[in-house]
Amino acid sequence: MDAFAEKMRNFVAPNPSPRNPRVSRESSHADLIEEGYQADGHKTWGYVIYRTTYESDADWADFMGRLRWWTTDAMDLFNGQDVLDRMTWTVFDDRERFDGADTAAIRRHFRAWAETAVQIEQQSDAVDAPPVSQGRSPRYRYCIQVDADALNSCVHEGPPPPDCRHEQACWVKVIDKNWIPRHENPIFAGKQPHPHAYDYEPINGVTEEHIGWLKSPLSAVMTEYYHLFRDPNGWMIVYRRPPKVVGYGWD
Repeated sequence: MDAFAEKMRNFVAPNPSPRNPRVSRESSHADLIEEGYQADGHKTWGYVIYRTTYESDADWADFMGRLRWWTTDAMDLFNGQDVLDRMTWTVFDDRERFDGADTAAIRRHFRAWAETAVQIEQQSDAVDAPPVSQGRSPRYRYCIQVDADALNSCVHEGPPPPDCRHEQACWVKVIDKNWIPRHENPIFAGKQPHPHAYDYEPINGVTEEHIGWLKSPLSAVMTEYYHLFRDPNGWMIVYRRPPKVVGYGWD
């Protein structure tokens, strides 16, 4: 056991991360997120969060504390505090505007916000710097919604960290900004749908398999799934129709 422990202490992963040599660059969310925002020429990263339930400010504060804990814990594993320092915690917390808002309303607001936010947040201060684009940044493609069900799952259905396991850490909604119903999507215009394309139980009136949002574990949403959703195919790879939660196979 002593020899094994010594071997593990000296272990260096193949293609090691410069932040933590025991982890490969391909496995380091800190390295991968940094590579992503640098490739886009961006200065900051992180999902925008929408609060759409206002029954308890104490529960909301508890939720935000847990989200920050899980995000920090994930980055600590990769020695990625410098990357975490570049994150912008943008939270839309306006009871008059967002109380009870559904995913469609949040999507409309987020689309409008993303159109101008990238220039405000990411534009270089250098003279004559070219305009910056959204690139492949998940910050401008997906957002998080915390409604009453999501908040309840986070603060009332499991112990707070660090006393809970990852699969007890609850879920939040992640909304795809670009989703539109199949019958409105020009890609499918004139095409006959699959015989069972609309056989699913309705969710917000949608009977398609893909409903424009998914449930993501709180423990991984700001890191693992942020990196994964940079890949244009990432969403489709992990998507599970609610009420299932991606990653853990919950129902």
